[in-house]
Amino acid sequence: MTPKEKAQELDSRFYELVADTPDPEWRSKQGALIAVDEILSMGIMSNSGDWRMAKSYWEEVKQELENL
Repeated sequence: MTPKEKAQELDSRFYELVADTPDPEWRSKQGALIAVDEILSMGIMSNSGDWRMAKSYWEEVKQELENL
């Protein structure tokens, strides 16, 4: 899944949770950004190549969310 597709999926999943609240688009985006920030913060202590690849992917997902 591309970072853009993942960003759209996360936003959509969060939107389902907040659809009946004021400003659901903003709330779903913020929820997805919080989730991505948590994922990124959990790997800070790792220097493995796998984490660097995953970190790059999640940073791209975050950028795509910010562009929504």
